[in-house]
Amino acid sequence: MGRGLVEPIDDMRETNPSTNEPLLEALTQDFIAHHMDVRQLIRTIVTSRVYGLSSQPNVSNARDTQNYSRAYRKRLGAEVLLDAVSDVTGDAPSFVGMPPGTRAVQLWDHRLPSSFLDTFGRPQRKTVCQCERVSATSLGQVLHLMNAPLVSDKITSPAGRAATLAASERSVDEIIAELYLATFSRPPRELELTAAREAFTTAGATRRSAAEDVLWALLNSAEFVLNH
Repeated sequence: MGRGLVEPIDDMRETNPSTNEPLLEALTQDFIAHHMDVRQLIRTIVTSRVYGLSSQPNVSNARDTQNYSRAYRKRLGAEVLLDAVSDVTGDAPSFVGMPPGTRAVQLWDHRLPSSFLDTFGRPQRKTVCQCERVSATSLGQVLHLMNAPLVSDKITSPAGRAATLAASERSVDEIIAELYLATFSRPPRELELTAAREAFTTAGATRRSAAEDVLWALLNSAEFVLNH
């Protein structure tokens, strides 16, 4: 939801009450009724009307940060974002000492080297407090997505999505549509399609370089980085 009914979520005490006690009690009773089934609790939350609200603010809820009158946009967690970048680019992640195919969300040791995860707020796990995870955005994160070697290598991987699409017999519009579907889970809008076509008609551009440029732009967009 972007914000806990109790905030911070680890601060459970009488002097830090829930923002909505009746709702917390209703969820508690639902959890008990389903024999402490966590998956059922998650299902109850994500199928609710509130969870499906738009993140687009209006004049009545633009300043609301705690009453769930709209969805609160938030950056993807470090591990989730790295896995998403790997999925979209078609270049599987690789971690020192871990078997091939290991995803970032499966890592159990924060000491495994990863500048990407550290930049995007991976917790050090020195305590059990959720507050160790940094969810705020920073200039370093923006620069990392723009020109970090790891991201660049994934985009330009010879076996990656961009190279594979460029070497295929698909048309330019089909390549662009595939990149949008992989990144945003939606087809490009007409203005987006027109703008992306220009990458393929720029002087000196090849199908592969153009596909990589479009993919790079999509990965650096707010629509990709933020859960909205």
